[in-house]
Amino acid sequence: MRKKLIPVFAVPFILAGMISCGNNAGDGQAAGGDKEKKAWTAAELAGKYSFAQGKDTILMDLRNQQDSLIGELSYSFDEKDRNNGEFRGVVQDSLVVGEYHFTSEGMNSVREIVFGIVPEGLVEGFGDVEEQDSLMVFKDKSTLRFDHGMILKKQ
Repeated sequence: MRKKLIPVFAVPFILAGMISCGNNAGDGQAAGGDKEKKAWTAAELAGKYSFAQGKDTILMDLRNQQDSLIGELSYSFDEKDRNNGEFRGVVQDSLVVGEYHFTSEGMNSVREIVFGIVPEGLVEGFGDVEEQDSLMVFKDKSTLRFDHGMILKKQ
C-alpha cells in the first residue's frame, strides 16, 4: 500500500513545480523580453524622442558625446509646472541612467532619471527616491517600474 501512495502524493508536487517554472518563464518575457539582450550603445540611442497625450508632452533630444548621452529634456503636463533642462546619462545594460538638471518655477534642481530601452524608444522608470548630497536618487533601481505607458518614441 505504501508504494502506491508515494506516486499519488508526488503528483501535486510535480504539477506545482511545472506551473511554477512556467510562470517564471512568463515573468521574464514580460519584464525584459528575450534572454539575450541587445547591447545598446549611446550612438544608437542618440536622437529625438517625444511623448504626447492630450495636453501632456515630454520632449528629449539626445546626442552622443564620448559614449554618453547628453541633451535637452522638457516636461509639460496639463495643470502642473513645466520644467526644462539638460539630461546627462550613460547606457547600462538595457537602461539609460543619468541626471536631469532642470529649472521649474525659477528653481534649479537635479534628480536621477532612468529610462528603460524598449523597441519603440525609451520609457522612464519610477520608484522610491531619497536625497543624497542634494540629489534625488532612486533607493533601489532594481525595483523601478516602467509600466505606465508613457513611451518616448524615437523620431
